[in-house]
Amino acid sequence: MSNPAFRVMERESSVSYEETATLNGTIKKTIGLFGVTIVSAIATGMFLPSVVSSLYPVMIMAMIVAAILAVVTCFKPNIAEYTTPGYAVFEGVTLGVISLAFEHMYAGIVAIAVATTFAVMGVMLFLWQQRIIVVTEKVRSIIISLTMGVAALYIINMIASMFWTSFLPRSGVVGIGIAVVIAAVAAFNFLLDFDNIEQSVKQGMPKYMEYFNAFSLLLTLVWLYLEILRIIQMVMSFGKDD
Repeated sequence: MSNPAFRVMERESSVSYEETATLNGTIKKTIGLFGVTIVSAIATGMFLPSVVSSLYPVMIMAMIVAAILAVVTCFKPNIAEYTTPGYAVFEGVTLGVISLAFEHMYAGIVAIAVATTFAVMGVMLFLWQQRIIVVTEKVRSIIISLTMGVAALYIINMIASMFWTSFLPRSGVVGIGIAVVIAAVAAFNFLLDFDNIEQSVKQGMPKYMEYFNAFSLLLTLVWLYLEILRIIQMVMSFGKDD
């Protein structure tokens, strides 16, 4: 799950533009996209049928549309203003169905996962803002390499699941440990997102990078939320088994 902002940032930094990205603009876009995603997820849980199994086709369709919009945004960041709101809507539908399924199994799990996700993002923002962790080229390359490694692991596991069975444990101490490591990699991607936003402003990148950087931050947030949801589910099921 390599974050698309890395390549786009390199390409856009070499060109000058009249209307450039600002920090306030990026913050507004980020809040807007987060809000659309959350409202879409809540609406999915409230207004669609409560039988989770009947929502799976809706989730699959939403995932496909969200994936298409994400790919288009990555290759055409200059139209991010138009693609990212749609991505947020369909990503929200996907998260709504997934969250509903987990909530039916473990009451209260979604609230814990949401709170934990935003808490982790807040901690990473503090670490970056106070320069406790400085995003040097070496740090950036390490985080990108780890992220690409996780992406490769996901792909291999998906292929294995199609022809045999998943080799990533979904429960137990080992499963929890692996999930925690992956969640940590997701969390460190926030550092790159924050740094990309800062560089967009400093280097006078185009206005549409506000939407693109907000989109990139949303990708990281969604990834971390899903990993935390999985960790909490495994911990809860581990406790039940005991």
